[in-house]
Amino acid sequence: MTLPTYYVSISARTIQAEAPETDHLAIRGTDRQLEMLRRKLDREDRNDERTSARALIPYKSAERDPSTEEFSEDLLDLYAFVYELGTPETKSHIEAMNILPKLTNQNANLPGYTS
Repeated sequence: MTLPTYYVSISARTIQAEAPETDHLAIRGTDRQLEMLRRKLDREDRNDERTSARALIPYKSAERDPSTEEFSEDLLDLYAFVYELGTPETKSHIEAMNILPKLTNQNANLPGYTS
């Protein structure tokens, strides 16, 4: 059974049944997987709001801010999930972004590996 294709925009945090003219990544997934993806996109919205609020404080550094670290980890988790559901073109695009080192490092499962 071939799953329907959907188009995800990470920046707009949308999932559409038809390809938009703007940035998108094509995926195929079940209703359950789409719901999981929707939750991850919603989490990015919340993280973005928290990190944006911190940015308004001129003397607070972002380098040790837990919100920033959580945002980064969640964003990588989102891209990893999109990669998992992605079409070959989407997977190739995410690999070219070089943001998921564990996807390209064959030694990632060996002891002592850290990203």
